[in-house]
Amino acid sequence: MAEQKRKRPKKEYRRHDRNPMPMLPPEERAKTFKEFTFGYGHTVAKDEAFRCLICNRPTCVESCPVENDMPKWIEAIQQNRVFDAYKILRETSPFSSVCGRVCPVEKLCESTCVLTFKDNGLSVAIGALERFVADSVRTSGIEWVDEKAPPTGKKVAVIGAGPAGLANAYFLARKGHSVTIFEALPYTGGVMRYGIPEPRLTREALDYEIELIKKLGVEIKTGVIIGEDVTIEDLRKEFDAIFIGVGSGRGKKMGIPGEDLKGVYTAIGFLMKVNTGEIHPLLAPDEDVEIPKGKRVAVVGGGFTAVDCAIVSIRLDNETHVVYRRTRDTSSARDEEWDHLAEEGCHLHWLTQPVEVLGNEKGEVTGLKCIKMELVPDEKGGRPRPKPIEGSEHVIECDVVIMAVGQGDNPKAYQNVEGLAIDKWNNLSTVDKGYRTNIEGIFAGGDVVNGGDTVVTAIRHGRDAADSIHEYLTTGKWVVEKEN
Repeated sequence: MAEQKRKRPKKEYRRHDRNPMPMLPPEERAKTFKEFTFGYGHTVAKDEAFRCLICNRPTCVESCPVENDMPKWIEAIQQNRVFDAYKILRETSPFSSVCGRVCPVEKLCESTCVLTFKDNGLSVAIGALERFVADSVRTSGIEWVDEKAPPTGKKVAVIGAGPAGLANAYFLARKGHSVTIFEALPYTGGVMRYGIPEPRLTREALDYEIELIKKLGVEIKTGVIIGEDVTIEDLRKEFDAIFIGVGSGRGKKMGIPGEDLKGVYTAIGFLMKVNTGEIHPLLAPDEDVEIPKGKRVAVVGGGFTAVDCAIVSIRLDNETHVVYRRTRDTSSARDEEWDHLAEEGCHLHWLTQPVEVLGNEKGEVTGLKCIKMELVPDEKGGRPRPKPIEGSEHVIECDVVIMAVGQGDNPKAYQNVEGLAIDKWNNLSTVDKGYRTNIEGIFAGGDVVNGGDTVVTAIRHGRDAADSIHEYLTTGKWVVEKEN
């Protein structure tokens, strides 16, 4: 007999009464490195959950990279089953605390919420609800234990303890495999720790979910540089499969005159120094970073990393400028983050392109020479491209320039693997749909495959690669899927 459908109340389209996230006022949050948003309490979270229509064909699931089952876990909140909600979330991602804070939800799941389809409606606050669930479990005092399958006797080496590697280890461990992570840096979390500052992602939340992965029996060896201390060929002798999740986060600059002046840093060098107290040559080409305090700082870029640098700079009591050659609506950062920065006193220079870093006779930065830009249609039909406006050169006076202009390759772990197919950017976009490389038993995912994307995308790569690794370990079959 078919299962009887649960009766639900008549749908109420609450399009405009979204519950705001409480946060510190601008003048207070600009002075603290503590997390400045507080998250929902139980009453507000439940009310926000009841804005969800529990759609039968949820478009929000399709626009989530890890395909979280929003209707299922949000309905659990409605029914006061918060721990069940967390269990549902952990079927698709081990980092709800992180994703609930840093995911660009307004461009992903929330962008397709049906409440937005009419009358300029406001989506369900999916990110805030995910954070509420994860924080509720973490602060409950109850010890969380994930279910896992019996041991298979198979061993997997994961290279890199960032979001892709940790997610891969989590899902493999739950499938019963023995997993060892090798991390070159002295700390785990990858970009979640060394790139995202504390005001956006409290370390208590990050550490909690990493500890849950370790509770599954995952061993993490830090300070081990694959390709130097140990080779992939060494690992192949000991392990049944290998997952490469080293990221592609090496800092880079623009290639304009004056970049060798004292006070010009890569974003990752700056953020690593602030977040961990040190920089690492694997990721940051900067030999040293002197943390600016009470100075004038120009951040070049318009993405998440630029925002992170600006957030940190403001809290170090610097006069902070963000310089981006395109417009706010074409940037990859979240709209609310630009609002927050403006409220905190950040100077935002849109359609502005740096052309030279200026310095004095001591080799110190004194300013950033820029030119104004305009967006013109692309001849090939792509997004409008920036074009310099003749005669619009000007100087932004500053003491420090931070380049948040993308990231470069970091192939040390795999560059000497004989026969391994590497793309022209020294990354591993050469993997197939199952994240298999062309070398049997070696898989890869995350930024090392796509060259740089969101945390949640890296998690999806790690999870799906775990499925492919599990299939390989249990069947012994190795078939690389060719592109059509």
